[in-house]
Amino acid sequence: MLISFVMGVKMQKIRHIFIIILLLLLHACASTVQITSVVEKNKDGDFLVKWEVSPDQEGKIDIYSSASDSSLADFVPVKSSRIEDQFALFTPSGFGVREYFLLKTAGTTSGIVANRLIDMDNIKNFRDIGGYFNVNGEQVRWGKIYRSGDLSSANLFDLEKMKKLEIKTVIDFRSKENAAMHPYLLSSGIRKISLPMSMGEDTLNRKIEDGSFTRSDAIRYMQDMYIGIVENYKKEFSEMFNILCDENNYPVLLSEALGKDRVGLASYFILYVLGVPHYIIEEDYLLSNQTIDITKVVENAEGFPEYIQEALTAVLTVDRAYLNYALDHIRQKYGSIDNYLEKELHVTNNKKNFLRKYLLYNYNSQ
Repeated sequence: MLISFVMGVKMQKIRHIFIIILLLLLHACASTVQITSVVEKNKDGDFLVKWEVSPDQEGKIDIYSSASDSSLADFVPVKSSRIEDQFALFTPSGFGVREYFLLKTAGTTSGIVANRLIDMDNIKNFRDIGGYFNVNGEQVRWGKIYRSGDLSSANLFDLEKMKKLEIKTVIDFRSKENAAMHPYLLSSGIRKISLPMSMGEDTLNRKIEDGSFTRSDAIRYMQDMYIGIVENYKKEFSEMFNILCDENNYPVLLSEALGKDRVGLASYFILYVLGVPHYIIEEDYLLSNQTIDITKVVENAEGFPEYIQEALTAVLTVDRAYLNYALDHIRQKYGSIDNYLEKELHVTNNKKNFLRKYLLYNYNSQ
């Protein structure tokens, strides 16, 4: 009986200790402050820094800026604002295309943020795939991999911006026929590597011209094209990863006609390897709908019948259903995205480790 009493006391103490530890953990979780921030460049060339702090609170938020993201030590304080203001406007401090920001409040520091979209005169959908966080809380480095539409119409202003971004390698996913009709004239020092992938443009054009193309046809066309890309161009995607595993090739620009489909899948695979969650990569994929003006892509689109216009809209926009259709196909046929990457694209553990080491920030070493 004495033994039972002693054991009961011990168990009661253990329960008390467990409850205290649990309460401490819950308190720690509840008191954790998170800063979510983005940077946009407005039409006047100023940087608009926006933020949200959770949980909601009042107080001061300090903003730091740097022309480079190579070291956290380079960031200097530029402004203190109220948390509830949720934005601040900054005139560029230098002549570069980018500026990087950090935000701090309540002992918490945000990730490095910069403007994702790069404004160009004649290049559509030009943006950076950096800045995202992976499942381990590590951040993808800015300024290493860009994505865009066709570069054949790039003017001197666009080429100068690409020069300031220090782009060394352009990977061109356009079909051989498209690339021959619309050649890229790049600045010296930029190497173009062609990894051609056809989207069946000739078939599409014929269907549009003979008026036998509906929105349902367009959706089936896009689904078939996405499956065709992942099945017919494994060698090209594999070579892309080989290129990305040579740090001398960076910064890299992934390019195609509109920069949304072939580049969209390529960007998905890259960010997936870096551990970025699906929902975040999906958001990056859908950004093309904000950066492509359909009325400027198709001449005299208003002259087509309404059902053709609806079909064209389905082809010229991105839809999460297209992306997920291809991913579901990969999972059903190969078991998982990882299996497809490893067995079909030959993305080995060594390649994954290199990409993660090179393309993720290591704050501890800064």
